[in-house]
Amino acid sequence: MGRLHPLATVPLQDGVRAAKVLEEAMASGAHGVMIGTQPNGQAGNLDDPDLDPFWEAAGALGATVYIHPMFGCGDMRLNDYGMMNAVGRGTDTTTAVSRMLFAGHFTRFAGLRCVFSHGGGAIPYMLGRLKRNHAIHPDECADVEAEFKKLYFDSVLFEPDALTFLCSCCGHDKVMLGSDYPFPIGDMEPLKVIEDAGFDEAQKKMIMAETAQDLFRIS
Repeated sequence: MGRLHPLATVPLQDGVRAAKVLEEAMASGAHGVMIGTQPNGQAGNLDDPDLDPFWEAAGALGATVYIHPMFGCGDMRLNDYGMMNAVGRGTDTTTAVSRMLFAGHFTRFAGLRCVFSHGGGAIPYMLGRLKRNHAIHPDECADVEAEFKKLYFDSVLFEPDALTFLCSCCGHDKVMLGSDYPFPIGDMEPLKVIEDAGFDEAQKKMIMAETAQDLFRIS
């Protein structure tokens, strides 16, 4: 059991209650919290003002927040060919992260550390467009470049070139091993993509162990 470390779950339907549950869970030994991208099941946004108490608590407690897309994404075009997993999850993550970047959540809430699953969806690839959007709408959108520097990601990308590109955007110290187990689309050989990416030993050590140990306070 010493190899297993729990993450909390909280009622995101209510930001005040979510903050309280997070405080109780961290005091009871949780190493962080895992939440979905849509706080009301298949509706709502993580930058909704109602959730500010939760984000404030997460930052103050130093609780790492692992964010995973929801089961449904509200787009009927994804209901065939297994596209809900192949495309929908990434689309959901991309939308949720983009809203939080533009809302300035990652610099607004001091101490906040968030990990986004599946390599952050399309965020690394679309970073130039997001920065351009901030340049066009500086009064509406936070500085995307400053916000992005605060983010962490998992390695579930399957393609070595994609993982290499992600690391070139954020740094090897901002990526941690992931597998998406036990979902059908999960990576049953999660170390292979890291080995095939050609990273040096120090970089692999960050991704395979050190980043997660730091984020979740695992000795």
